[in-house]
Amino acid sequence: MKLIFAILLFSILGVTMTGCHRDVVVVPMLVDVNSALKLSGDNRGELQKVLDYYRKEKPDSMKLKAAEYLISNMVAHYAVAGETMDRLKRDIDSTLRDQPDAVKLMFYLMAARVAIAQGGNTVEYDLHKITSDYLIRNIEQSFVIWENIKNHYDLSCEDFFKYILPYRINNEPLIEWKDSAYYYLYNFDKGDQLGFSLGGYQGYISAKVPTYYNYEKFKEQFSDSLLRKYKSDCIDRAYGTQIINRIFGIPTAVDFVPHYPTQENRHYWTILRDHRYVNSKCYYSYTPYTAKVYRKTSFINPIPEDKDNFIPHFIRDPYKIDVTEEYENVVDLNYTFKTFKSNTRYGYLCVFNNLAWNEVAWSEMRGGKVMFEKIGRDIMYMPCYYDVKHQVFADYPLWVRSNGEVKPLVPDKKRLQKLRLNRKFTYNPSGDYNGAAIIGVQLYATNDLSKEPYDSIAVIRHYNYMAYDTLCVNTMKKYKYWMVKKVNYNYPAFASIKFMQDDGEVLTVESTFTIDPTGKMDKNGLLSRNIFNDDLLDFGTLSKIAGVEFKEPVSVDVVKYITQNDKNGVYPGDTYELLYFDKGEWVSLGRKVASADYIEYENVPSGALYWLRNRTEGKEERPFTVMNGRVRFW
Repeated sequence: MKLIFAILLFSILGVTMTGCHRDVVVVPMLVDVNSALKLSGDNRGELQKVLDYYRKEKPDSMKLKAAEYLISNMVAHYAVAGETMDRLKRDIDSTLRDQPDAVKLMFYLMAARVAIAQGGNTVEYDLHKITSDYLIRNIEQSFVIWENIKNHYDLSCEDFFKYILPYRINNEPLIEWKDSAYYYLYNFDKGDQLGFSLGGYQGYISAKVPTYYNYEKFKEQFSDSLLRKYKSDCIDRAYGTQIINRIFGIPTAVDFVPHYPTQENRHYWTILRDHRYVNSKCYYSYTPYTAKVYRKTSFINPIPEDKDNFIPHFIRDPYKIDVTEEYENVVDLNYTFKTFKSNTRYGYLCVFNNLAWNEVAWSEMRGGKVMFEKIGRDIMYMPCYYDVKHQVFADYPLWVRSNGEVKPLVPDKKRLQKLRLNRKFTYNPSGDYNGAAIIGVQLYATNDLSKEPYDSIAVIRHYNYMAYDTLCVNTMKKYKYWMVKKVNYNYPAFASIKFMQDDGEVLTVESTFTIDPTGKMDKNGLLSRNIFNDDLLDFGTLSKIAGVEFKEPVSVDVVKYITQNDKNGVYPGDTYELLYFDKGEWVSLGRKVASADYIEYENVPSGALYWLRNRTEGKEERPFTVMNGRVRFW
């Protein structure tokens, strides 16, 4: 049975609980229990057993409400399944057979992501697979955890239901992971004597318990290469922290940015849901300002339902709520589409990320009008809607300024300009740090490495931000060995150093080398190769003398050098294309091959949003505006 379609068939209900330390707590339940039971098919008997257990066998009103909460909110929960997932799960179970189930759970989560990336996976809905024994044991163990933490912290009913009771983290295979294997690590009596801080408690637990940061050692033990080669990230770290915190009764949420508006990718992190500070801005966020921040939930939230037009995958996920207001000074955005289809029910708000406009919010559409609530400021947005599966954009990008004003970026084709561009991606602060570090590096040369001191030729006194710079050599003398050496406590890092003559010819080196303070030479080692090759993403930190050897002594007119960088500049020989956004699409101003460390375009409409593309290589690119002659990347 397909379940996803059913999650919007019911009005929002609430379970009002009494008997807690708070008089009334409303826990969200978008689907009522009876409707969930109807959707469970042949597995209805297992779910009914749980309800009967707490109604008749061992009557307990609070645990019954816990059962109702879990059953009502599991209609869209599922586990990733299929051949790849089954194989990885067997490897995890075998390799980690002596580890607590919470450790296995962490790797189940990783395996689920691997299986999805490999493709061909299936899903198993919890309503169809979960057993009564599993649910009852999860409820019982969750209440034990709640009782233990209540000795130290006033954990509310609402926070217990949202952050401790849930049995699932994401879409992993079900496992009974809330065991007591970790409890011996904490002395609760000692905690009473010392006083209690939720943050301090988490710090104590994370220092004692092997959370995510200790899991890397297990990867080498797996037999399946997909697990061994898996590169974990912020999602795994967040899930790992949430698992351990839930075991110890620490109310922890996973918050995330689906798409950054001014840089690439996304970010996940955890926060403590300490009710003493819930009205404060989330000062514990390590994420830059953003368009939207969401919180993963165990309960179902409203999502769009559209039989005629595509709904983006991220928007279709019901297990998230908007918490942007906890992080940002938000504003509402109203927009009216000039043209739209009569069956268009929803509009979406996008930000630019990973070379495309990606949806981060949705709104009902009435007569072409949409309102996107609680969005971040000083961000470039793009409204859109779907015509079946085709993404239809607004005429122009919208800059929501810091003061909340909205400025459409309309190209002015009567006011043309000339642009000279030397980057295609956001300026990186590390560029100035890396540049400053090479100041003072000295250039030496000699024809005999055994005889010191070497001849001092020149000193680097300036740098070109993440681009090639030149050092003039004021000597006609020929040398076989040319070297660079740092003279201060900085850590200069070079991506490339070339020795050239006035006509632009790059001199061919015979070999590269380094010499440590003891005089030991390492010929053609990794450090020297990284410093003197042409790969700008490789670099070498100048911790010792580094140099090149020529077949015979040569004279050098110019040394061309570039610091450690992101290779997002403009490079001779690469093909570039400049685009601007106009009337719902990107418009090309043509392709050009760069002959210098910049590219020029004439007759460019002013006031638009631009996008410089490297058609030769690379994938990091950001749109930009030009205001008062200054480029600002978005």
